[in-house]
Amino acid sequence: MSNDANASLTPGSALTAAQLETLDAVLNLIVPPSADGRMPGAAEVGVPAYLCAEAADALPLLGDELDEIERRSLARFARGFIALAQSERTALVEELRAQAPAFMNRLAMETLACYYQHDRVLEGLGMEARSPYPKGYEVVQGDLSLLDPVRARGKIYRDAP
Repeated sequence: MSNDANASLTPGSALTAAQLETLDAVLNLIVPPSADGRMPGAAEVGVPAYLCAEAADALPLLGDELDEIERRSLARFARGFIALAQSERTALVEELRAQAPAFMNRLAMETLACYYQHDRVLEGLGMEARSPYPKGYEVVQGDLSLLDPVRARGKIYRDAP
């Protein structure tokens, strides 16, 4: 991720410059860039700024998880996480997730939420990168007869006061 993307982080975001570097490397493990360059990696779509805006409560735990990755990297490889080869990074994160299955779950979910909203990703998927209004999107009409059993049950709720 460029420094411009990290510059949009708010002061006090709970992530240091070293943690942001580690975060970029982890993001590209979650969603790596395509070999042909058509699809960006997750580190290129502004996830840190998204986290500050949409999931600021996750930043303290994320900082701890990034520090743990760095500690384990130094202990196992005698190098920081950024200096590792892609295969070593992957092995280290997979090892951590095997030991603690919830490790980085929130980051993975927030990363995907951010990633699939980005214009470059939408265009790479062959979609028009635009908001739904005012053009709207065509919604395929479903088979409303599938609701007949629900309608046949009748009213099973009480009216609000």
